[in-house]
Amino acid sequence: MTCCKIVAPGAQATTGAASAVTAIPNDSSGKVARYVYIQAAGAAFILPGQSGTSVTAAGGIAVNANSPLLLDVSGCTHIAHIQSGSSTTVNISPVEG
Repeated sequence: MTCCKIVAPGAQATTGAASAVTAIPNDSSGKVARYVYIQAAGAAFILPGQSGTSVTAAGGIAVNANSPLLLDVSGCTHIAHIQSGSSTTVNISPVEG
């Protein structure tokens, strides 16, 4: 298990059948987080990128309820997300450091 320092508020997105994007939340310094901790309530696909980024099941990173991810999203401003089967929520937490 990886230990992460999370002190700033995160973001929550609800996935749908079409790709959508959510801004990467700021860390406690007010800058876009370099690292994020991502957890989903169910199965989804994500892809870090810019505001126009889109994701498909074939080209995304799978995230599941029991498999949180710690990602380096340097240079990215948004996380694209799409459901895998049915709608779910994806939580994006900024990690300090």
